[in-house]
Amino acid sequence: MSSIQATDSGTTKFLELLVKISEHQKTICKLLDELMQLLDMPSEYVLKLLARLLVPMGHGMDKPAQNMKIEVIRSELP
Repeated sequence: MSSIQATDSGTTKFLELLVKISEHQKTICKLLDELMQLLDMPSEYVLKLLARLLVPMGHGMDKPAQNMKIEVIRSELP
């Protein structure tokens, strides 16, 4: 069985990296939360942004827009 012994400076550097990763994860989670809030009530700007994001992935907005229209009509029916 082999083991690796960390030096004090190595341990400190490792812990600093973990803190930075944690901070980045918090920022990403915050941005994802904001995106989810925007998607709950999409504005024209958000829809345009999504359209630009989908183009490089080989998808268009036609199908999502059609689905959204169907859901709006369904929600308005008694």
